[in-house]
Amino acid sequence: MKIISIIFTAFVLVFTGAQTASADPSADQKATIHVLQTYSAAINKGDMDAMGHSVMAEGNDFTIFEGAGSDTGWANYRDHHLAPEFANPDLKFHKFEFNDIKSTIIGDWAFATFSIEKSYTYKGKDTDKTGRGTAILKRVGNVWKIKHLHTS
Repeated sequence: MKIISIIFTAFVLVFTGAQTASADPSADQKATIHVLQTYSAAINKGDMDAMGHSVMAEGNDFTIFEGAGSDTGWANYRDHHLAPEFANPDLKFHKFEFNDIKSTIIGDWAFATFSIEKSYTYKGKDTDKTGRGTAILKRVGNVWKIKHLHTS
């Protein structure tokens, strides 16, 4: 229920034009965009370690909703979703990019929307798709980390 409250608050703040409390919102926005681009680049490489550096990897701090599925905790998502997917010989990602990222900063929280360009081969069939995503990031010390992703 807590994550639903966070997501609802994020949408209200994003769509009502809430402003950042940060001294330099453009620097924070660039930093959050960079984190999301780094995460999607790591997906392209199948690099789960690099992906883990972009997220809140401790305990159940990270959540993700993909289509109809959901995972709680980076280790759970990495070990039970990503690892089997990346190891699947029938699946090969060619492109997985977060584009058109729009980020709003509110203190130590950021909310972002983006498009997802996907290109992959599954069981010999090539597929190109465009999806959408929403991310919630949290500033941890001086570093932005992905707290929640919702992709479809």
